[in-house]
Amino acid sequence: MNSSPPTPTRLGTQPRLVSEWNSPFAESAKLEAAIKANLEGLGYGE
Repeated sequence: MNSSPPTPTRLGTQPRLVSEWNSPFAESAKLEAAIKANLEGLGYGE
């Protein structure tokens, strides 16, 4: 466990890491919407 305070170098990478972290969630949401639409088209919707 690293208990040292963040260094400027480590802080500079956070926006890139957050962007990379959010990308799969955005793709997941798109795929989930497509799956729901397809299921509703087959009569399995709410």
